[in-house]
Amino acid sequence: METPVGAPFNEKLRLEIAKLREMTLKKKMEYIWDYYKPFIIGVVIALLLLFVLLNTWMFNPSPEIGLLVSWSAGFATDEQITDLKTMIERQLFNENENKEIQIPRILTNTEDPSITMMNHQRVIAMVSAGTIDVFVLDSVLLEVYSESGFLYPMEGMLAQIKSSNPEVYEIIAENITFSRYELDDGSIVERIVGISLNESPLFSETGIIGQDLYYSVSVTSRNKGSALQALLILYT
Repeated sequence: METPVGAPFNEKLRLEIAKLREMTLKKKMEYIWDYYKPFIIGVVIALLLLFVLLNTWMFNPSPEIGLLVSWSAGFATDEQITDLKTMIERQLFNENENKEIQIPRILTNTEDPSITMMNHQRVIAMVSAGTIDVFVLDSVLLEVYSESGFLYPMEGMLAQIKSSNPEVYEIIAENITFSRYELDDGSIVERIVGISLNESPLFSETGIIGQDLYYSVSVTSRNKGSALQALLILYT
């Protein structure tokens, strides 16, 4: 029994039901699949997309980047960096915050000139966009980045640490590093732009020791409060 072309919807539905009643279960399944396959596939795909979107947005959203550390000097294994990241995250963010620390390696002093140039351009772009919060630098890069205006003078942060935790401040104060810093009027002054990490208990615990490494804050960081807290954690 063929469904007449142009028949009203109710009539089409009645004829379809009548046709299905005359079929065996196997025939019904074959008929439904043959005639409604595009619709069924479309519904399944739409439901899968809906599930993925709901899982991403509501049930299991990706963590927000609460602190991004550009690891731009020295050597550390992936395991050491992961351990360091985990230890700082535990103290920096509470259980209700869906935040994480990211520590990409962005080396700008490699033996390959093309990679060095690419990473240097990447740093410039990320600083311009306010993506980087903290740098881990060696003494050479510390001076270069300071003179380039990439680093945030840390006197204010250290004053906060001195007020809130004077014992830790005394340890950090022994590792302060000054560098040339250009003011808005073009004059050059000495400012605190880095903290040596050689005495960091957390670095020692993860085995990242005996290296020429410094903790500096990006001038465009949007998470300077977290950067300050992370520095405290490194020396607690």
